[in-house]
Amino acid sequence: MIMHIDMNAFFPACEEIRDPSLKGKPHAVIMTPEPEGEITRGAVASCSYEARKYGVRSAMSLLKAKELCPRLIVKPVDKQYYIYISNNVMMLLEEYADVLEKASIDEAYIDCTNKIQQQQQPPAPQNTVSYSSQLTNEKKDDNTLESISISKITIPITVEKYAIKIKNSIKEQCNGLVCSIGVAPTKSAAKIASDFKKPDGLTIIYSQNLLQFLEPLEVNKISGIGLKTNQILKGMGIKTIGQLAKCNVQDLIEKFGKKNGLWMWYVANGKDNEPVSPREDSLSISTEKTLLQPFKDKKIILDYLVNELADDVFERVSKRGYEFKTIGIKLVRSNFVVETRETTLSDYSCSKKSIVSVMGPLLEKFHLNEKNINNNSSDELDIVFIRKLGIKLSNLSKIDKKKLPYQKTLFDYMDKDMSK
Repeated sequence: MIMHIDMNAFFPACEEIRDPSLKGKPHAVIMTPEPEGEITRGAVASCSYEARKYGVRSAMSLLKAKELCPRLIVKPVDKQYYIYISNNVMMLLEEYADVLEKASIDEAYIDCTNKIQQQQQPPAPQNTVSYSSQLTNEKKDDNTLESISISKITIPITVEKYAIKIKNSIKEQCNGLVCSIGVAPTKSAAKIASDFKKPDGLTIIYSQNLLQFLEPLEVNKISGIGLKTNQILKGMGIKTIGQLAKCNVQDLIEKFGKKNGLWMWYVANGKDNEPVSPREDSLSISTEKTLLQPFKDKKIILDYLVNELADDVFERVSKRGYEFKTIGIKLVRSNFVVETRETTLSDYSCSKKSIVSVMGPLLEKFHLNEKNINNNSSDELDIVFIRKLGIKLSNLSKIDKKKLPYQKTLFDYMDKDMSK
């Protein structure tokens, strides 16, 4: 069971988190060297759905966009901010995935077959325990989440409910962000399904309905079939995925080569079996703990991080033979807001001391004891406590494996067309 999660109008949505007054208005994020308030040239990186109603589209010049929508509000691209929001989303998705694969800054595939199957099993009577007196430990390896939950009785869940749970979690914990999800037996079909209904869509394709779903769709719905390939296929009399599926595979091989020809034929017939696989630079090992009682005291939180979570995550990274370069902390507040901070070491490390040494400095980057002042009063109001903690080790490399001279980062995705 593979899901493709696509964040809708991601860049504009991030800007709406920073400036809620933008919600419901036509606005766009512009690729421009000019600062905010002085933007006169550039191209549209992405725009809100309100702007799209006027015909504004990604890659359109700012001049043309303004002609179509004179009241268009424009903001410059802020890569670091979007990456920060993206990281929060990806960390949340890890909790629902057996395996997670980042496709871009605003897209991810997750294989959640085992997770759903586990939740479809009836609970064993001996596992029924009191909710109020237990603790939930959650541990994740290589974008795979293993959950040991003794605080909740397992309730059978449908695929639809699982997907809705993911959508709701993103919306609640990531400041109202909206996504579309496609669910299917293959990655290619899941990608097509996520594009089927936007924004805020959910499309589920079960195995027995896969070919029926794909058959009437145009071949350019397949991710990887671009304009040139589409034109060649049309010249062969192939316009729909159904026609592609019925095409003589040898004709495709002769036209596009063995690798590409077979790939297209397999995708059209729902037989491609490419697994969800973490990118090498996306591998991570992390551990999380939900607190019995929410805290705001940094000393207590630091004690949990250093004396419980650090030991656990170090043991796990050591057993798997990885060294790490990036260390991060994740805090989930009682209002479900997720915050992360991370630091990258100057060189790879495989020592627990490296993890413990950065816990204090990282924790200092969070605001935990601030006071909200109202009418010049010194009363402490609406302090949001911490209910969940996590440590994540990323930028991993096998200790016995020669490091690659270059690894792509999220910045490599920023130049891609963000038209979704």
